[in-house]
Amino acid sequence: MIVAGCLAGLLSLPVHGGTNAAETLLETHLTVPKDRGEILGKILDAADENPAAFATVALMNLDSTVVSGVAADENGVFLLANVAPGNYLLRITLLGYTTLFVPNVTMPTEVTTTDLGIIRLSSTSQDLNEVVIRAEKTMIVSDIDKKIVNVGKDLLATSSNVSELLEKVPSVSLDENGTPMVRGKGSVVVLIDGKPSTLYGNDVATVLQSFPAELIERIEVMTTPSAKYEGEGASGVIDIITKKTNIRGTSGSVRASLGTFQNNNGSGYISYKTGKWALRASGSAQSRQWYFRRELNRENFPGDTSTFFTQNGTGKDRNTNLFGRLGVNYEFNEKNTLGLTLNYSEDKGLNQNGNFNETRSESGAQLEQFDRYTNGTSSGDNINMNLDYRKTFDKERQVFTFTANYSEGDSEGESEFDQTSDFPALVRRQRNLRNSDRKSLFLDTDYTWPITVNSTLEVGVRTRLNRRTSTNSFFLYDLETEVYEFDEDVSNEFGYSDAIHTGYMTFSQKSDAWGIRGGLRLTDATQNIDQSIRQPAFSAHFLMLVPSLAITRMLDEETQIKLNYSRRVQRPQADMLNPFTDISDPRNIREGNPNLTPEFTHKAEVGYSQYKQEGGWGPSLFLDYSNNSITRIRTIDDAGISYSRFDNVGRELSYGFETDVSKKVGEKLKLNASGRVFRSEVVSVAANINNQIWSYSGNLNAFLELPLALRASAYLTYDGPRAIAQGTRQGVFVANMGLRKDFFERKGTLSFNVQDLLLSRMYKSEVSTDSFVQNSLWQRTNRYLGVTFHYRFGKISGSGGEGSDA
Repeated sequence: MIVAGCLAGLLSLPVHGGTNAAETLLETHLTVPKDRGEILGKILDAADENPAAFATVALMNLDSTVVSGVAADENGVFLLANVAPGNYLLRITLLGYTTLFVPNVTMPTEVTTTDLGIIRLSSTSQDLNEVVIRAEKTMIVSDIDKKIVNVGKDLLATSSNVSELLEKVPSVSLDENGTPMVRGKGSVVVLIDGKPSTLYGNDVATVLQSFPAELIERIEVMTTPSAKYEGEGASGVIDIITKKTNIRGTSGSVRASLGTFQNNNGSGYISYKTGKWALRASGSAQSRQWYFRRELNRENFPGDTSTFFTQNGTGKDRNTNLFGRLGVNYEFNEKNTLGLTLNYSEDKGLNQNGNFNETRSESGAQLEQFDRYTNGTSSGDNINMNLDYRKTFDKERQVFTFTANYSEGDSEGESEFDQTSDFPALVRRQRNLRNSDRKSLFLDTDYTWPITVNSTLEVGVRTRLNRRTSTNSFFLYDLETEVYEFDEDVSNEFGYSDAIHTGYMTFSQKSDAWGIRGGLRLTDATQNIDQSIRQPAFSAHFLMLVPSLAITRMLDEETQIKLNYSRRVQRPQADMLNPFTDISDPRNIREGNPNLTPEFTHKAEVGYSQYKQEGGWGPSLFLDYSNNSITRIRTIDDAGISYSRFDNVGRELSYGFETDVSKKVGEKLKLNASGRVFRSEVVSVAANINNQIWSYSGNLNAFLELPLALRASAYLTYDGPRAIAQGTRQGVFVANMGLRKDFFERKGTLSFNVQDLLLSRMYKSEVSTDSFVQNSLWQRTNRYLGVTFHYRFGKISGSGGEGSDA
């Protein structure tokens, strides 16, 4: 009988989008009338025996009228409760699969459970020679506290790394440095397989740019995360889920791209599974070169008269990245698995730029002028080792997991500054030497306990220990002695460590129509700072409580509404606390603030979703409120020099309407889009700030089938203006296009891509205070044109046996 297996699957995970009625099995035995029973089963992909997660199951009378319906859970398990005796027809649908009708489904009077066993769905497009190729899953799946974006062939064909994938995801955009934002705001926690992405390196943007896109199975975006996830990240959490080795035999892919301006990359992925062992390996190498320009115009009026400062410059960045991953999994038995993964990354950078600086008086007289040229290099590497253990009990939903992760890395850099001027006092040469190293230990334990079939308790504890040291040394060239002399005033030795201990608990309860999940996370964080040159050591301690609540209501088998609330905490990070003075740009100086306190943000959202096979949408109303926002504040001294540092400024509010839409138009055109209309406000009486603005943003992914088996794609996004602490960040528009064709029985894909087609990726900001008004611009000035070939291979066994060709 399949009852035991399906029951184990039914007891797998908490509510998903409120659509899973499977967990009602045991309780309904007590509450359902004696003449009624349950129908249960498990739905699998006919090609690879993987669960057909979130398939829609409709129970129909013989005249095709719908009696009831549910959605299968992540394990493909479904349960139809409170079924009256009779004969029925079952309809099972899932985007990318042929609709399946199961006839002769009988609910006898004399039994309480009808077990349909394993039900297999066939994809709408299959090639069973060597690899299985099927139509893409629904791009967006709505869960109770997240949106899940499945990464299919269309997204892979237009993305070579995770960074390029993320900017196609609803609610997500990238800033000028490539760091993710959610709903136009930074302060986002980025996870990889539930673990902090910073375990792979200090700089999140570099990590995402070096991580190959073909390793990614799906991306989960949580705008109001539950207490199970990190309490940090005022804007939300992004969890990037990598592929696992689920298919017996060998499969993999290779990918190579050639682009303009030496933007090239190559990557490969292979997995092998036999018996109890599963192995996987991947690697990538890429080079990227970008040219850029910057402009800054500032009117300074700290006193009775004004001065006008202008800065214009151009430059280029060139980066090379290497990434490698090796993983092995061993299944002791059906209930115990152990996994070990080793990751290594290496990056090198070259930066060259020059800018013209000039200050004039109100009358137009030149007060000072200099040209500053910079040549810099940087390099770093990171190694990451991860151990995962998973144990399931007699009830499959009762699960214990343990993770241990250790990572370490170091980086170094050198910059030469050559400043020329007609003003002798401004002529100088400087050298900056940088090096840092870091070590991190991450321990995580989670336990899922099915209290009843309708209710689940999840508890977990987590510890993270970080240590980081960095040295930033400036040297000034003495023209008389012709040697570089150490400048202690602007040099820095910075030691940082933290110990973060967290525990969480979430409770989920569900019925056929309702689902609720509430949780609490308690975090104890201690930060230690050793500023050896400029001030003595000190420490800060924070004890933070993060609650969350999510409620869903199913209106029918495809429609739900949900209400979510979460409190987020953003602790000041090491770079924000470091009081080092960065004089790389001597007229725009940056420094940290060791007196920062945590930022607390309240997030609320009311949403509706309806996803059908031909398309759907998910509108929502959202509100984010913070009363202690961490942001950069700029001040001007009497000499017209700008100083910026992080500070807790006051109230920050954002609210509005957002929706995603997916639609298949005819047989040729597929659209995935999202958009929002919102208001952003930053208010601080103490800092004399009152910025408020209405704005709108959106993106569109369009995929069109053309003659000659060609498939075109277009990606358009506009991230609208929003209020910042002392002004406004202007909107950014980006247009990318692509064309692809499949070869070799669809195992190979050749694609042509253009990024920033209109050269419109410009980042502008306007800042205004009582002492200055400033307009700035930063833009990459070369579009990317590239051609990519992607080939997939493999031998699989869909029957669970070893290594036969499928």
